[in-house]
Parts: sequence; structure tokens; C-alpha cells
Amino acid sequence: MTPLQAEQTRLLSSAELAAAIAAVDYSTCAATVVGYGTMGKQYVNALRVLGVRRVRVCSRSAGTLQELQGVTGVETVAGGFERLGWHALPGELGIIATPTASLVAATERLVSVGFQHLLIEKPVSLWSGEIERLADALESQGVEACCAYNRVAYPSCHEVRTRTAQEGGITSCSYTFTEMIKPDWPQRFPHEELARWGVANSLHVMSMAHGLIGLPARWQGHRSGSLRWHPSGAVFVGSGISERGIPFAYHADWGSTGRWSVEIHTPVSSYRLCPLEKVFRRTSATAEWEEIPVTAFAPQVKAGIPEQVAALLNEELRELVPLVSLRTAAALTKYGEAVCGYPSDRAVGRK
Repeated sequence: MTPLQAEQTRLLSSAELAAAIAAVDYSTCAATVVGYGTMGKQYVNALRVLGVRRVRVCSRSAGTLQELQGVTGVETVAGGFERLGWHALPGELGIIATPTASLVAATERLVSVGFQHLLIEKPVSLWSGEIERLADALESQGVEACCAYNRVAYPSCHEVRTRTAQEGGITSCSYTFTEMIKPDWPQRFPHEELARWGVANSLHVMSMAHGLIGLPARWQGHRSGSLRWHPSGAVFVGSGISERGIPFAYHADWGSTGRWSVEIHTPVSSYRLCPLEKVFRRTSATAEWEEIPVTAFAPQVKAGIPEQVAALLNEELRELVPLVSLRTAAALTKYGEAVCGYPSDRAVGRK
């Protein structure tokens, strides 16, 4: 059962989930984090908040690791994953949080030193074909690997998932993935990522929406316009039916003033996630949107990160927290490629 294709075994509110995570003892667990940039730091923070006593961190830059010197239970190594000399401890979780271009190579390196349980930063690769090939290789070696689409595990997403189930189920969904573009993006991000920004970034909101309603089964879309660094389009609209039979629609206009959002409807009420970390509910067409309280286990850490890490460290929590398999990540990436007009394989893109 993949979390974007079926319901979880058990549904809990955000507060119930936070309590379930807090009730587990993680002190005997071990984890290695490869990459200590923005996301790597979030993973290390999550591990420390959970109480994991054996954390190893590998980064290309020695300077970024200085802040971890002397921290109890944390071991560091500089020089990049290519120089990683240690081997996996029994049951140790490997977390890959390098820049996107290095995710696959870093994954292969951890597997070569014995890691069998992996959490790989999204999107794993900018190309669905490459994700599929990695999934083939890891499955043949018995490696369990998940893609870290943390918005699927947001406390807000748990709250909506549970409430909509109590209200008779989701009847329809709409979402927007308009990007709030900044003028300095060509200087901040690699050209290849910008040219496939729908996969590199917009899939974050798509993953949340389809984490609630299931992957697209049938759909059609239209795109128009372009940006200097994104020639395949700037406006995207479409609609379809999910694998669970739920109608959905999407919209994005990268040249206008929108932002990410997800709206979910049931026979009883409507829910809006905008920003995605918050939940607003309306019970009639004339009612005001009212904010629903959301409880996070560790609000000081990026939402969804502690939840996914906890689930990978504890089998019982896996029934509660969605974990996105590489197969599901590849399917989601293939959908993003079709929406945005990208080829699905790197070789095709170079022709």
C-alpha cells in the first residue's frame, strides 16, 4: 500500500499523532545524515528532538559542521559522501539531504556501505526515468527507500485527512501551485533545476493534494506562456479524476500574484490549506473561514520532517504517517513532467 494511492491503516488527528510520536523511545536508534545544508540541519534537529543518541553527519564543507562540534551523541565527517568511511549500524537510518544533483549518487554510496533503510530528499531526481531506475536497483538489493515529501506528513494534512474521513470522505479537490518568483532565482538555483522547476519545487504542493485524494488516474491540462529560465510554460490549468475516483482541478500562473494552496471538499464542509501548514474550515457557502487548531510534535522543526523520521525509526508509527515510496515518487514526478511539458528521461532532454 502506497500512501498516495490508499488510505492509511489508522487515522489520527494532529494532536493524537503528536502524542503517539512522543510516547516512543528513540534513544537506541541510530541515523546518518548526508548533507548539512538547509534540509540536512532540519533532519539533525528532528533526530535530536526525538532523542536519537547516535547521529552521524557527513557534509562536503567542514565549516558548516563546526556548530555540531562537542554536541553529545553527534559525530561528523567532512569532505563529502565520497569520503564516507563508516558502515551502517544494524537498523541505522540513512538520510540523504544533498543538493538535488547529488541525491542519487549519495544514495548509491550509502547502499555500498551497508545502509538498508533510507530517506531521500525530494524529488530524488529531476527525471522520473532516473527515479525508476534507482527504485529497480534498490529493490534488487533489498533496500527500503522513501522519498521525503514532507508535506504529505504535515500535521495540517493529518488533521484534514482525519476530519474528511469523519465527514463522509472527500468529494472534490482543487489546488494551486503558483510560484512566488524572485528576480535572483537564476543566481540562486542551477539552470537544470529552474528549467524543471515544476518537479524541483511545485511537486511539493502536488504531493500534498494527491496525498489526500490519490494519484491522478485520468486528467487533461493546458499550459501557455514562458519564462526566460522556464521555456515550457508559465500558466498551467487542468482537471481530472484521481485513482480513488475524486475529481480534482489545478491552476498555476507564475507571472501573477497567487501562492500554493489546497482546497478539499466533503458533504459537510470545505477545508483550505493556505499556507499549507494551516487548516481553515467553512461549513456553508456564506460562512467565514475559521482556523482549525493544529498540533505539531516539534513546532521548532520544519513541519512533516519529525513525523516522517519518527515513522522510519519505529514500525508502529508507519501505520500513522504517510511514507512515499520511490515508485510513488516516480509516478508523481511523471505527472509533474506531463503537467509542465518536460521529457521524462535525461537522454531525451539532451536531444
